Amino acid sequence: MKMKKLFIVAAIAALFPACSQVLPPETHSPKAIETLVADLKKISKDFKIEKIVLHEKEELTGSFGMSVVDLQNSKGEKYEQTLYYNFGIPHNDPKPRSGVSARREVLYFINVDDIVERKDLIEKYVEEAKTQIPEGYTFESVDFMTFAPDDNGEFSLSFELQVTETGKPARMEGGRSVTDYYELEFHVDKDGNITHGDW
Repeated sequence: MKMKKLFIVAAIAALFPACSQVLPPETHSPKAIETLVADLKKISKDFKIEKIVLHEKEELTGSFGMSVVDLQNSKGEKYEQTLYYNFGIPHNDPKPRSGVSARREVLYFINVDDIVERKDLIEKYVEEAKTQIPEGYTFESVDFMTFAPDDNGEFSLSFELQVTETGKPARMEGGRSVTDYYELEFHVDKDGNITHGDW
């Protein structure tokens, strides 16, 4: 499993009580997907969409923070657009992107309707993945949810569940509270079959 260390400065956190903020919806919730789709439909009028990566707002919260969309125009030129949610930052305009997609040139593009059709299923995929978390670990949040066509051009979804060791408290390192957490990767194919990476 991939391990990360989360540093939390308690003194700063105390200055911004959670009750003073309205948290955005969870990354994998229908509400978050609806918000994303509304923007994707605007983008798809001028671009074809290669890949979409959703990110959480803060580590281990699971709340929807932003998405990065890889695009291609009618001339085959590559662009990237970042969509911000609950940061108080306006979405940026598409910016030129260099290079090629990992392993191969992009041959297939995302059909936004495929995401719309699965809007209410994504939560179920995550719930099923949570049942596959190894014993001794506790679910914390969902991060890095990615929509991208598979090698056959079919719908494909991947996401990471962030987990911590059950019962293991945070510890102090250099005056900071540190939490060790792990990332478990899952993949969902067009038929809703869920597989996970090697841990």
